Amino acid sequence: MLTNLNLCANLSFMFGEYEDLLERYTQAKNCGFKAVECAFPYNIPIDVLRTKLQETGLKQVLLNTEPGQNLGYAGRKGEEDAFMESLKLSLQYCEATGAGLLHIMSGKKQEGVTEEEVRETLIKNLVKALPLLKEKGVIGLLEPINQNSIPGYNMDNYQLAAGIIRELDDPNLRLQLDVFHMQQIQGNLTKSMEELLPITGHIQVAQVPARDEPNRPGETDYRYVFDLLKEKEYKGWIGLEYKPNMDTVEGLVWIEEMGLKL
Repeated sequence: MLTNLNLCANLSFMFGEYEDLLERYTQAKNCGFKAVECAFPYNIPIDVLRTKLQETGLKQVLLNTEPGQNLGYAGRKGEEDAFMESLKLSLQYCEATGAGLLHIMSGKKQEGVTEEEVRETLIKNLVKALPLLKEKGVIGLLEPINQNSIPGYNMDNYQLAAGIIRELDDPNLRLQLDVFHMQQIQGNLTKSMEELLPITGHIQVAQVPARDEPNRPGETDYRYVFDLLKEKEYKGWIGLEYKPNMDTVEGLVWIEEMGLKL
C-alpha cells in the first residue's frame, strides 16, 4: 500500500465551488489536507493570507511568481527590471506564508526573439535571482508547460529547463515536474521521470487530456506513476493541480482508491 507520498491541494484548481480563495483554504483543511499550493494569491493582502494560514494550520508549499500580463517575465527579453520587481513581491509572499517553493514563470514568447535569446535571458535573470532566493530560503522552480495549455509559452520543453538547471548547478534552482505537461510534451514517462527526478523539486499531477482527477479515464496510469515515485523514494510534495470532474470533495475518493493518504 502506498502511504508515504505527500499530497497538497492546489487551490487554483480545486474547490472551485468557492470563488473566494480564502474559503478554499478552509475547505482544504476540512477535507484533511495538511498542505496547499496556489498560483497567484496577489490580490489578497499579505497579512490576511498569513492569518488564514495560521487559522487553518495549513502549510503553504508553493506559489507562482506574480505573472503580469504575459504569465511571467523570466524569459522575456527587455523585461528584466519587471522580472526583478515581480520576484521581490513574490518573495515577500513566500516569506509571509512560509512557502519554500516558487515557480518562476518564464512568460510568453515575443515576436522576433529567438529561442537562444530566450535561454540567455532566462539564465541572466536566474543568476540575479539566486542570491535573493538563497536569502529567503526559497527554491526557485522551472516548469515546462505544454503548448495546448498555454500556446506560445517560453518554457515549453524539458531540454530547456533541465539544461539551465544543470548549467547553473545551484541547489536553489530545481525542476517543477508536472506529469500532465510531461505526457503531452514528450511522453515516455518512466524514462523521463527517472532521468529528471534527481533535479526535481516539486511534482504535480492531473489526468490527460481532461486535466481531471488521476483516477479518471485518460492517457496516464497514475497507479503506476505513484508506484514509481515510491520506488524512487521521492520525498517532496505532489501538487494536485487538476480540475475536478465533479464536486471537489466527492472526487477525492481517488486518493483512498489508490492507497494514498492525506
